[in-house]
Amino acid sequence: MSGEHAKGRYRITGARIAPLGPSHDILEGMDVWIANGLIAAINPVDDTPQFQPGTYQTLPFSNALVLPGLINSHSHSTSALLKGKSPGAPLDLFVMEAMSRRAARGMEDIRTIILLHAIEMLKHGVTGIVDHFRHNAIPSAEAIATVFNAYEEAGVRAVVAPMFEDKRYIESMPIEPARLPADVQERWRTKKPPAAQDYFAMMEEVADETRDSGRVKLMLGVDGPQRCTTGLLEMAGDFAARHDVGLHTHLLEAKTQALMAPPEFGGSFVAYLDHFGLIGPKSSLAHFVWGTDRDIELAAETRVNVVNNPMSNLLLGSGLQPTARLLEAGVSVGIGSDGCAGHSMNLFEQARLSMLLSRISQPDCDRWMTAPQALRLATTGGAAVLGEPGKLGVVDVGAHADLMILDLNTRVYKPMGDIWNHLVMFETGESVDTVFVAGEICLSGGRCTRFNEEDVYDAAAELAARSNVDSVQSLTVTHGERCAFQPLITEALGRDLDINRFASLT
Repeated sequence: MSGEHAKGRYRITGARIAPLGPSHDILEGMDVWIANGLIAAINPVDDTPQFQPGTYQTLPFSNALVLPGLINSHSHSTSALLKGKSPGAPLDLFVMEAMSRRAARGMEDIRTIILLHAIEMLKHGVTGIVDHFRHNAIPSAEAIATVFNAYEEAGVRAVVAPMFEDKRYIESMPIEPARLPADVQERWRTKKPPAAQDYFAMMEEVADETRDSGRVKLMLGVDGPQRCTTGLLEMAGDFAARHDVGLHTHLLEAKTQALMAPPEFGGSFVAYLDHFGLIGPKSSLAHFVWGTDRDIELAAETRVNVVNNPMSNLLLGSGLQPTARLLEAGVSVGIGSDGCAGHSMNLFEQARLSMLLSRISQPDCDRWMTAPQALRLATTGGAAVLGEPGKLGVVDVGAHADLMILDLNTRVYKPMGDIWNHLVMFETGESVDTVFVAGEICLSGGRCTRFNEEDVYDAAAELAARSNVDSVQSLTVTHGERCAFQPLITEALGRDLDINRFASLT
């Protein structure tokens, strides 16, 4: 499909449709009509809708499937440069190394990173993402504006949640700093966190400048509560109330975080964040591996969104999210890739893992997660995280025309069995042919339409090489200190809790 088809009104014909609504039905013999960024009609092939058909371009397909665009509900764009850099380590050790790779980056570097991230998304049928964006100790307003502009350039629908915390990292782990060597203690003691007031000054500026942005929105992104002072969380609650936005944060990703749950709130980090007005339908909690029964109950009561990141949880040995229990409790669950330093950002694979891992904790096969349910994590679950349930994650009249079209002629579907099983158990993203976002074609024939992919790859290779050089000294220090931290973290991970999210082979 040529670039001349990038914009306009469309009639998609000749493809089957998987609406991913309440039923598992696949629609045959229907056309999808797109206008003004929305799905205007879904009609039988021979039934012309009652609106100016002559102004619509017909896009004929053969042996194809129309699906809602997938939604990556937790990602870190800055990891786009780090493919293959991480073999995996317990979260606390992994974060220390990630911190050592935060070389200074200019605005053109940020644009390159966002476009690189967008390429990965679009080629896997992802039309919307939450970007838990990290840039320096506090991202500048200019950096956030650059992120917004780059996502607009790529055409991807995005929620940008600028990351920030105001505790030293060493204070966010359940270890005794006095057991570390004196020089290590001193190095960390001299790391002074920036002031929370500076973060919110930036957020106020960005909120004013981006209020009317189209496909890109702003959300709070302060990091997990174990990394934040009460003062920061109070300011976050005030900002959320005044600007009517939610919080996107890591929560209970690793056992080390669960060990720091506040006893004055019944050991519940969900109750703790709720105390500051940060829990509700506009907010999303990434990982939620070590949530207690009380945490799950509160998540359901408050209608806060939870995001599963199964590949990341496995890579870092964080444990298994109790996804099936969350769904049975009525919690809305989305799915995310997290970063991509050590694994693919393929959401079909994330859905596959979510489905399969949920089964090993449940012997009753009638309660096992099914393939359509797993795919809904990446569609309707993600729509709730993005704040547009019913408007995203479905193929329905009046919904946003955020769609992907899969070519069913690829080897993935030969021979064809149950199409849902193919989508979750066999699809890799290689069948993604066309992607619409807000009614605009952003991927055609597997190629991005709004920018030159090769230019981005060339710029990213140069930037990655430069970042490798810039990070050598900080990585050397971090690798040297690992032998001091690792025994303490391993010891903490061995402590007893009332819950267990690790696999236990006895």
